[in-house]
Amino acid sequence: MRFSTKSRVDPLTLLSVLAAGLCAARAAGVAVIKEQSFHRDSSARAVVYSRILDSRGPYLRIVSGGANVDILRSNLIARIEMPDGIPASIMEEEDIALLRETLADVRKFTDRYPRSTPVLKQQAGALASYINRFDAGDVRFEGEWVSRREFAVIQESRRRDAAASGLTEVEKRVFEAAQRDRGLVLHDGKWMTKREAGEKAAESPTELSDSIEPLWNGDLDAARFAVKNLTNLASRQTGAPKVRTERLMNSVRNLFLAESRLTQRLIARAGDFTEAAVHDKNAEKWLIPNGFGTIHKEASKDSRRKATEIRQRSADDIARLKRELMDQLREIEIVASDFGKLREQRVVMILDATVRSVAARHFTEGEFESGAPKRSPASGHPRP
Repeated sequence: MRFSTKSRVDPLTLLSVLAAGLCAARAAGVAVIKEQSFHRDSSARAVVYSRILDSRGPYLRIVSGGANVDILRSNLIARIEMPDGIPASIMEEEDIALLRETLADVRKFTDRYPRSTPVLKQQAGALASYINRFDAGDVRFEGEWVSRREFAVIQESRRRDAAASGLTEVEKRVFEAAQRDRGLVLHDGKWMTKREAGEKAAESPTELSDSIEPLWNGDLDAARFAVKNLTNLASRQTGAPKVRTERLMNSVRNLFLAESRLTQRLIARAGDFTEAAVHDKNAEKWLIPNGFGTIHKEASKDSRRKATEIRQRSADDIARLKRELMDQLREIEIVASDFGKLREQRVVMILDATVRSVAARHFTEGEFESGAPKRSPASGHPRP
């Protein structure tokens, strides 16, 4: 940032505000003040300020360290603003150019006003370290410094994860479309002809079972159609039938919302692993002696801690979402049991198939064992 100068100076004692200013936790810049116009630049005092308030009068107000001090505007000789942090992404020369310019301004400022050097020493050192890292070949990515080789690895890993995720979904949809083109439907977790599926129906279809017919496909799109159908059915009902339909609708919706949240978190886990790997690399770097033979154990330990926290948070989130999905699967089984008491056997079969389909996607047999009895599609009654 460019700094400006003024020539006239009035006497002023600012010892108290200087002390307060140097302790300011958040500073916007450094101002230089002379008490007498004939004083040399080398004797001018440096004040760390958070704000300088201007007005039409002869005075300026310097806000420094929680204190407000009014001075004649002619007492303010120069000032320089300090950047609030650095960009999270520094990839090209144009990204580092502003930091180079800022460092040059800071050095000119301290050369002309030596008493500002202690105040700006840390700022200048930080700027120089950032520029040196960039000149040495590192880049700043998402708030962390990494080598260009590490950055390339991160980008390639994310590209592969995204491609793999997209390919899996595409393959699934292509396969399902091909099965439907052959006239097959997904029934009880298996693809079969519509006739075969019809023969397996326990009883004649009811309005309620027809509403959840899409659930044979067992995916999120099917759930949307089922919920829409149940909503329309409930709007035409009253009393106990309406209550039962709305309960079924809410159970189906909650199940697939829980699965959607878990699926999204599983996809995001790849990003967590990449972020943790960056911290692991940083931990190793901190243990490599620098030019003075110094290593930074605490910094390395902190990087390891961050990596561990990221992985643990990811694992905790997934475990929590799997528990939520498990609860919704149990709720569907309870609902199916209640509809079984009403002899809505086809509804029961569809819900049982839905539970098995969703559970198979996210749980092993040891993790989830259905509490529903196995039913014969031909009869609609529990198998012996």
